[in-house]
Amino acid sequence: MKTRIISAAVMIAVVIAALWAGLKYNTLIITVFIAILAVAASYEIMQHIVKTGTVFRKTAACVYAAAAFFCVCDIFHNSYDVLVKNISMDIKRISYCLSVLLLITILYVILFTLSVIFEKKEFNIKEIFALLGVPLLYSTAFATLDCIITRPQGIYYLLLVINFSSVCDTGAYFTGVFFGKHKLCEHVSPKKTVEGAVGGIAASLIITVVLFIAFKVSVNIFIMLGVTVVMCIVGMLGDLFASIIKRSVGVKDYSNLIPGHGGILDRFDSILFISPALLSLILLGVLK
Repeated sequence: MKTRIISAAVMIAVVIAALWAGLKYNTLIITVFIAILAVAASYEIMQHIVKTGTVFRKTAACVYAAAAFFCVCDIFHNSYDVLVKNISMDIKRISYCLSVLLLITILYVILFTLSVIFEKKEFNIKEIFALLGVPLLYSTAFATLDCIITRPQGIYYLLLVINFSSVCDTGAYFTGVFFGKHKLCEHVSPKKTVEGAVGGIAASLIITVVLFIAFKVSVNIFIMLGVTVVMCIVGMLGDLFASIIKRSVGVKDYSNLIPGHGGILDRFDSILFISPALLSLILLGVLK
C-alpha cells in the first residue's frame, strides 16, 4: 500500500508539472509529454503480444508511434480550429501531415517486411497486426487527449476525462465492494458488478454538476449529464477491452513502470476510449 501511495503521488506530481509548464510556457511541452506516454503504451502492449519481435523491430515500432503521434496530433488541432473556432483550414499543412504519415507508414511496413525476410522465422498473424496496428492506434488515441488538453478550456475537459475515468472507476469500486451482487461481465472481469457500474456513473454525475457550476459552462446541464452517462459507459468498455487483452496474454498488468499501479496502459485504458469520443463531441459542436 505504501508503494502504491508513493507511486501515485509521484505520478500526480509529474503530470501536474508537465501541465503547469505547458500551459505557462508552451503547450508543446504537454504534447511531447503525451507523445512519450503514447510510445510507452505502444511498447507495453507489444511486449506481451509480440513474442518473436527483435529489439530492432520493437524500436522501429516505437519510433513510428512517435512520428505518427505528431502527424495525427497536427491534423486534429487543425480540424479543431476549422470546426470549433471557424478558422480557415490550412490545406497545405494538412496535406503535408498526411503525406508524412503515409510516407512513414510505408517505410515502417517495408522495414518490418525486410526484417521478417532476413530473419527467416515464422510469424504469428496476431503479432503482425500488433506490430503494424498498435503504434498507429494508440498514437491516435493519445493525440486526441493532447488536442483536448491544449485547446481553450483544456483544464475543464481534462477534469471531465478524469471524472469519466478515475472518478467513475473509484465510485464503481466502492459501490461494488459494499453493494455488488450481480456480475457485470464475469468471464472478462470477475470483480465488476452491475451495482458498481451504476454507482460509478452516479459518482461521475455528481462531479459533472460540480464542474459545471465551477467553470460556468454554457452547455445545457441536461446535455452534460447525458454526455456523462455515455462517456462513463465508454470508459467502462475501454477498461473491459484492456481486460480482454490482458486475459488473452495471461498478465495482470501491462508492465511495472509505475510500482503498485502497473503500466501506462493500466492507468489510461479507459481514457484512451473516452478521449476520442469526447473530442468527437467537441468537434461536432455538442460540447463547447
